[in-house]
Amino acid sequence: MEISDQVLDSREKIGFRLRELYNGQGYGRYRMSKFEEYDLYSRNKDFLLSDGVITFTDTNGRLLALKPDVTLSIVKNVKDGQGGMRKLYYHENVYRVSAAADGFREQTQVGVECMGPVDLACVGGVLRLAAESLALCSENFVLEISHLDLLCAFVDAIAPNDRVRREILACAETGYALGFRPFVLQ
Repeated sequence: MEISDQVLDSREKIGFRLRELYNGQGYGRYRMSKFEEYDLYSRNKDFLLSDGVITFTDTNGRLLALKPDVTLSIVKNVKDGQGGMRKLYYHENVYRVSAAADGFREQTQVGVECMGPVDLACVGGVLRLAAESLALCSENFVLEISHLDLLCAFVDAIAPNDRVRREILACAETGYALGFRPFVLQ
């Protein structure tokens, strides 16, 4: 049975396009329940964006939480591939304190996870997927990468000498992007 695009709203269309993109790159879908034991989140508070987690006691007396994040659940529940890498994607609703801090909100969280031996090819593939994912959502987007090893590798590739390399990294450290202009290679 084929479903017409006309019956889908824009969020549903984007969701299906993202699923198609990730499946096409060898990622399997990860689905989780709405609840997770609260202990998982209490032990990993530094990982969460907020301390606010919706909790309740189930009929067995266990303290459960509505999931505020998917990655922690994947790490807890998915085993690495046998000698290889597991590539997973998710498209789940999570429950977090809103940015305006005026209560909890249900939000959609979409992402990919690679578990196992991750190499530079995998990192590059994930960065490409990030750019392609953003392009599916909007024509105007910015992909900001803040990983020191990637920055250093890029600077090593473009800097003509050690002085320029140090200057570029100093500008990046202070967040002064305009400082890069004097070092544009000709």
